[in-house]
Amino acid sequence: MLSEAERRSLEEIEQRLLADEPRLARTMNRQVRPWLLYSLLLVFGGLTVLLTVIGAFGAAFQCLVVTAGVMMFRKYPVRLR
Repeated sequence: MLSEAERRSLEEIEQRLLADEPRLARTMNRQVRPWLLYSLLLVFGGLTVLLTVIGAFGAAFQCLVVTAGVMMFRKYPVRLR
């Protein structure tokens, strides 16, 4: 937790960054679009089921790994600081 003085100082730094470098500030605040994650989950989850049914277990495992990676990224997003 930040103290009140630290919080004010951080807000002041953020405001200066936004004024001096607006493109950098927008890039740092950019979030991953949720529709992209959901479409990846749908495609690779569906491929996992389809490939398992037809017996292509190696490819199904790879799709399962991608699906699990997308789910982990959704739960714990990467923040570049």
